[in-house]
Amino acid sequence: MDSLHSTMNQHIKGKHLSFEERVIIQLRLKDGYSLRAIARELNCSPSTISYGVKRGT
Repeated sequence: MDSLHSTMNQHIKGKHLSFEERVIIQLRLKDGYSLRAIARELNCSPSTISYGVKRGT
């Protein structure tokens, strides 16, 4: 993966998604990744990804 991926394993529970995490979500959705696959990559809950997508991030 790219250099962004190497910094993404630092998601802290209870914190908002960072701009970089939102960019990755957008890119992965465009590439056809599932919400669960994105959540595993970002080390957060699938519901966090789902809420972010529903909010338009």
